[in-house]
Amino acid sequence: MSRLDRTIAVAVSASIWAGIVVVAAPGAAGLVAHVWLVVVLALALAYALDRLRRALPRRASAFDVAFAPPRPTHARPASLARVEREVTLATGTAFDVHFRLRPLVTPLALGLLLRRGVDPERHPDEAKALLGPDLWELVRPDRPAPDDRTAAGIPLSAVARMVDDLERVAWS
Repeated sequence: MSRLDRTIAVAVSASIWAGIVVVAAPGAAGLVAHVWLVVVLALALAYALDRLRRALPRRASAFDVAFAPPRPTHARPASLARVEREVTLATGTAFDVHFRLRPLVTPLALGLLLRRGVDPERHPDEAKALLGPDLWELVRPDRPAPDDRTAAGIPLSAVARMVDDLERVAWS
């Protein structure tokens, strides 16, 4: 039974009861008519408001929005985007390798070496053995700036090997 059918059924039953009351007490016909009219109009208003509520889109209140848990974001962290940009640029020119990628990787590598008790300036051979040749070439303290800044950068495969070397040193 739909809402309209139930509303009509209640209105019909209210009309039947109003008729019974008028037959039983004919002197109260005016009062019964007013009560019947209020009941039927209230039913019609309730039905109309229910239809309107269903037709309009539901929006959360400002209170609900303020206390709703934050939605998980799928945005990439800014630091990750910055690292990706530096790596991409480093694959282009020697300038970007030395002045962009090297300052990013050197503190990581030196921190891992110092955690193992190896000072790269005092024990460069031990540091080179721990870091691997590609990574050591990038982070060694005496690395000179490139003479030709537009020379080819570092291949992406070498960057992948450096990341593997950093992970190996960090987790071993």
